[in-house]
Amino acid sequence: MKTTGSAGATCLHTCRFTFCIAAVFLYLFFNSATCRAQQGNLLRKIIYSDSFAVKYAKVLHNPLKYHLQVIYTRINRDSGNRPHLKSYYLCPPSKRYYYPASLVKLPLVALALEKLDSLNIAGLTADTRLVVDSSHACQCVEYRDTTAKDGYPSIAQYIKKMLLVSDNRSYNRIYEFLSPAYINGRLWELGYNQAEINQRFGGGCDTTDNRFTNSFTFLSADSSAVIYRQAAGCDTLPFANCAACTKLGRGYMDKGRVLPPRDFRYCNYIPFESMNRILMSIIFPQCFPKSSRFGLKPEDYRFLYKYMSMLPRESEHPEYSQKEFPDNFKKYNYFGCTDTISDTAIRSFNIVGRAYGFISDCSYIADLNTGTEFFLSVLLYTNEKDILNTSNYEYKKLALPFMSDLGHLIYNYERKRRKRYHPDLSLFRFRYKK
Repeated sequence: MKTTGSAGATCLHTCRFTFCIAAVFLYLFFNSATCRAQQGNLLRKIIYSDSFAVKYAKVLHNPLKYHLQVIYTRINRDSGNRPHLKSYYLCPPSKRYYYPASLVKLPLVALALEKLDSLNIAGLTADTRLVVDSSHACQCVEYRDTTAKDGYPSIAQYIKKMLLVSDNRSYNRIYEFLSPAYINGRLWELGYNQAEINQRFGGGCDTTDNRFTNSFTFLSADSSAVIYRQAAGCDTLPFANCAACTKLGRGYMDKGRVLPPRDFRYCNYIPFESMNRILMSIIFPQCFPKSSRFGLKPEDYRFLYKYMSMLPRESEHPEYSQKEFPDNFKKYNYFGCTDTISDTAIRSFNIVGRAYGFISDCSYIADLNTGTEFFLSVLLYTNEKDILNTSNYEYKKLALPFMSDLGHLIYNYERKRRKRYHPDLSLFRFRYKK
């Protein structure tokens, strides 16, 4: 696996900036496009042949207002159980800025496992205990983890918490282990040229603070020996995302005052279409060229599948109460309105995001009993007052019902659809319970 050097990264950054200018121009030129541009596609036929289209007419008729993006991917298996994918878009892919929130956790967990594999150091695995040090403002020391079975932090434990309950502290540790230069350089190598991951979550870190990353020390099982030490670092490259229209809303709430719209130009960004592709490349890497796949081992994929699909109550280390973390805590498509999932044969292997009125879910949904399977990725902006950083978002009133109903609509279509070859989904079966 190659790592982008500073000179190459600077050149790539310049090329990306030129591309960004072009992307913004194209968006401004085509910003009047609506969902009506794709009258003939299968996804529209499914939606508009059902009462769903009437129930959610205001969303479907105002895709720009709601930042609506829906990608449905049909899966057909051949005689060797190999999947063949065909995607349908409700609206043309957009380059307008949306806040991805926790969606960015999925590429980071894959990159963390990939980096450990590429280091190829004896005794260094995702389960190796570690110590995180602090050397700059906005950093914190971490040497114990009471949620882990052995009481110590590890990359595996961070990933579990990120995938189970979207834990932000764990995300910050993975972000620091990788560094923004490594994250973005590698994503650009994989073909995600518009990706820009440059933020921790929470903690009051500013743009400069987020350039500095902590040191990591990986220890033997009894903590008597150092297996690998990664020094603290600083990324000096300028980072600005290249999305169009990065000033969001009518205003931004801060300490009780409504300020002018915030510019998200220096915040995390990855096109929603790219997030959908990243998910598909993790679920079915064989469908993508080697140059655009994460360099993961089979056991890495199995680890990700297990914790992407596990419900919080099914986890032992960490352990979560169902009252605080209901089954649909981070399962929006299909399960958005279901606090307790009774049919656990239907699994969502997914990643979600939710912040500032934006809500998203990129999911591979599989019914392990019937063999029904499909990808569904949905993005919405539900903020009628259009003031960011408040609690006045229509997640429960509009977004979650929309995502749940759409998931059921696609599921019912897929379950009835005749397929030449029935899929073998044994790769996605796990024993979750303690």
